Amino acid sequence: MMTGLKLAHWLGLAMVLAGLGIYGLTSWTEQIQGILLVSSLIGLGLVMMSPFPIVLFFQWAKAQDHSQDAPECESQRES
Repeated sequence: MMTGLKLAHWLGLAMVLAGLGIYGLTSWTEQIQGILLVSSLIGLGLVMMSPFPIVLFFQWAKAQDHSQDAPECESQRES
């Protein structure tokens, strides 16, 4: 699952960069098709990028929870 989200994140980043490149470096945005292409690339790219940092945060929070539980368990065993 993480590999798929990581792949989607990088693909989304490439889409955002492509959309920004087309917007800044070409005159396609003067036509309706260009506006649609740029907005679709940027919008879908951002949507594809968004789940990965959230999953990373949940994994980090779970790891923090486990690391805090470990000393408590050891102190309870000693008593």
